[in-house]
Amino acid sequence: MTKVPAYVANRLQQLGREAAELQQLQQIMLTAVLPTDGAVDEEMATLLLLADKLGVDTARKIYSGSTTAVITAGQCAFYAGRLTEFVSIFTQAKDAGNHYCVERTTGPANNAQLTCLSDEQGAAPPIPSEFPAELNGVKSAYTAIASEATDLEAGGTEKGCGLTVHDSEGTAGYLIGQTTTHAIKWGNKMFTTANNKPGNNAHWQAHTSPNIDDSTYQECSKHLTAIVDQLKSAEQAKKLLLLLDSAHSTWQDLNIPAKSVAHKYPEKEIIVKAEKLKSIHDAIQKFKQNNAPASKTEQALAAATLSRIALNETACQLAATWTNKEGCQVTQAEAAKCEDKKQAECGTTKGCEWNKTEEKCKITEKPQKADVTKEDGKTTTNTTASNSFVIKKALFCLHFCFFNFPSFSSLLKLC
Repeated sequence: MTKVPAYVANRLQQLGREAAELQQLQQIMLTAVLPTDGAVDEEMATLLLLADKLGVDTARKIYSGSTTAVITAGQCAFYAGRLTEFVSIFTQAKDAGNHYCVERTTGPANNAQLTCLSDEQGAAPPIPSEFPAELNGVKSAYTAIASEATDLEAGGTEKGCGLTVHDSEGTAGYLIGQTTTHAIKWGNKMFTTANNKPGNNAHWQAHTSPNIDDSTYQECSKHLTAIVDQLKSAEQAKKLLLLLDSAHSTWQDLNIPAKSVAHKYPEKEIIVKAEKLKSIHDAIQKFKQNNAPASKTEQALAAATLSRIALNETACQLAATWTNKEGCQVTQAEAAKCEDKKQAECGTTKGCEWNKTEEKCKITEKPQKADVTKEDGKTTTNTTASNSFVIKKALFCLHFCFFNFPSFSSLLKLC
C-alpha cells in the first residue's frame, strides 16, 4: 500500500509528458514535415489528426482519472500508516526477560526482520520513490496474511503480551489488574484483542474476511484495477511518440483502424508503411538538430505558428468565395506530376500536355467547359479548372483546419 502513491504520481507524470509530447509532435509535423504547398496525403492527414486526438484523450485521462487516483493513493497511504504503527508498537513491546509481543522463531523479532520498520525504535522507512510496474502487490500481501496458518497463532506463554488481550478476570490484558471486556481493534481492525486467552487466526481480519475488497481496507483495493486502466498509456500514443525518439531506428507499419480517429474518419483502415514513418522520423530529427537547443526549437515552432496565423485571412477569403470561383490556380503539387515526362508519356498522362515552344511537359491549365442541367431543365455551361486539378473537399478542409486551429478533431465533421 505504501507504493500506491508513487505509482499514481508516476502515471500522472507520464501522461502529462505524453500529452505535451503529442502536441509537440503535431506542431513539428506541421512545421517540418507537412509540404508547404498544401499537398497533404491521406496518411499524413490521418497521422496529424491521430496525434491531436491522442493528445486530447491523454489530457482527458488526467482530468477524469486523477481525482479517484489521488484520493485512493492517500487512503492506501493512511492504511499503510495504521498498519506500520501497529507493527511498530508490538515490536517495541519486549524486555530483557524474554517477554515480547512479536516472535521470530524462539525470540523477539527485530526491525531487520520487518521490512516496514527501519530501526529498533520502530521508525518507518523513507517514503518509497520507486514505483511498481503494477498494483497487484496490495491484494497479494493481504492474501498472504489470509493464507498464513500458524504464525498468527500466539503460544500459551504469549498471553503475557497485554496488547493482544482484554481480560475480564483482571489478571492480564491491556489494563493491568483491571477487568476489561472491551476489545481493541489494532491496525484499522486488522487485529482484534482476544478475551482471556492468547490470540489466534480468528482474531485477524484477513482470516475472517479473506477478500480484501470486503475488508476495512477496501477503499484502497477496490479502485486499483480501475486506476491502472484509467491511467494507462494508449498503445497508439506510444507508437506515435517513437517519432520523437532520436534513438529509435526499427520501424513497423502503423495500422490505424477505420473510424478510430474522428467521426467516420478514416473511412477505411489506414496503413502507414514503415518506410514513411522512418522518413517522417528523419525529418523531425533533422528539424530538432537544426534548431537545438530546445529553446531554439520552441522559437522555430512559434514562428511557424505565427506564419500559419498570418494565412488565416487568406484561408477565410478562399472559403468565403469558394463557390464564386470559376477555376483555381494550379498548385506546385499538381504541376510537379507533369515535370520531367517525355513527350510520349506526357501525351498519355491525364492533365498533362506537351508544350511545343518550350519542348516540355506542362500541366493543362486551360479551363474545360461542361454542360450542367439545372433543376428547371435548362442547360448551362459550367467552366471549371482542368480535370487534372481535382480538389477534394475533405483534403481542402483538413488543410484549412491544420493551418488555422490548434485543436481540430471535432472540426472534421464540417468536412
